[in-house]
Order: sequence, then structure tokens, then C-alpha cells
Amino acid sequence: MINNIDNINDITFDFFYKKKVIALQRKKGYRFSVDSPILADFLPFSPNDNALEIGTGSGIISLLALYKNKFSFIYGIEIQDKLSRLARINIKKNNFNEKFKVINADFNEIYKNFSGIKTIFSNPPFKTISIGRLSPNEEIRISKTEIKITLKELLEKSFSILGEKGSLYLILPYNRYKELIELSNDIGYFVSKLRYILSFKDGKVERFLIQLTNNRGSFKKLKPLIVFKHKGVYTNEMKDIFSGN
Repeated sequence: MINNIDNINDITFDFFYKKKVIALQRKKGYRFSVDSPILADFLPFSPNDNALEIGTGSGIISLLALYKNKFSFIYGIEIQDKLSRLARINIKKNNFNEKFKVINADFNEIYKNFSGIKTIFSNPPFKTISIGRLSPNEEIRISKTEIKITLKELLEKSFSILGEKGSLYLILPYNRYKELIELSNDIGYFVSKLRYILSFKDGKVERFLIQLTNNRGSFKKLKPLIVFKHKGVYTNEMKDIFSGN
């Protein structure tokens, strides 16, 4: 099946949760980072609910969430055809055919089809077109840069389809924090949960996890997530995240 879409020599096999979850990726295409298992860990346990992932890529976040029975079913929207086909292979290899459906489409065009869903999550494109050098690789460029969807579009359209007491979960670089909060306030979101991510204990905040809700409730700021004990050595919490504990 791999040979139908890719050269096997261009594929890597990555494992999570003590090798219980496998993810195929292209060596030269978009490759997920530690942000994916971090976001999967941050997601709530709602085993009786469906969820929606915007920009599913090769499917790793949803695969990890499903392995931990966080949702009953996930719809993953992926605008890039090659990535969506790779995600379908990963679904089959992890035996989630009945729990995970990838839709190759533009979220901006089909978002109304998901009206009433209560949980949406995304590791969205984090670079604006005007800042930084664009990758020469189209797959990477679209995945990381706001070419096909902007943060504002993602927030607005997600808000319009969230059901009662719905939530949007995101991971983003800290340099987008102020913008996200301003956009969220304008749209009508409330911040329910926030967690900063640092590479090292004494370092600067680099990224953040956030839960935005469409209803006013309590706010919880979690202790920062520290990725490394020291260079090249993960903290115990990160080891737990990678192993699925």
C-alpha cells in the first residue's frame, strides 16, 4: 500500500506509547514535532463524544488520542492530498478504521458540515506569510504557514460550529499569544485552560497550550511543561507523554 503513493525509501516509521502506535512520515515532507504528542496529551477525555481535528497531517495527534480512548470518533480534515493519503495508511496500520475518518478538503469550505461538534483541536500553521522565510517544500510551506488558513479564520469558523459548552484546543508559539487572546475576545471565546511550554526550567516560554470555550466558566492555569532536564535528556513528564502514561 505504501508503494502506491510513495517510494518506500522516502518513508520513516515512528513509534509512540511503547510502540503501540505507529506513524509513517515522509523524510522530505512535513514531519510532526514533539508538539503533536504534547497536544494529544492535553486533550480531554470525552469517550462518548466525536471530535474534529483541523489540519490532521499524517494523523498522529488523533491516533494518539484514540489509542487513549479520549473520543469515540474523530474527523480529521487535511487540505493536502498526499498527507491525507498518508494519514489513511496510518489509520489502517493502527486499526482505527472505524474510529477515524480523514477528509481531504479545505476547512474554510466545509466547516458548516460539522455544526454542533463539541471538541475541536488543531496544531495549526503557526507562521504568518509576512514573517520569516517560506520553505521551498510546498507540503512543509502549507503545513507551517498561513497560506490556506489563518488563525482568525480557524477561530471564527470553529466558534460558529461548536456545540453547547464546546471547546477548541490549540498549541502555538508564544509569539502568537497576544494575537490569539485579542482575536478570541473579539469572537466571543473564553480561556478555560492555559499551559506554557519551556524547553528548559530556567528558559523562556516558547509555546503554549490553550483551551478556548464558547461559555463563561472557571479558568485554570496549569504548571509549565518543561521539555528537557538538560540538553538531549527529556524530563520525566515528557517521557510519560511519549510513552502514553
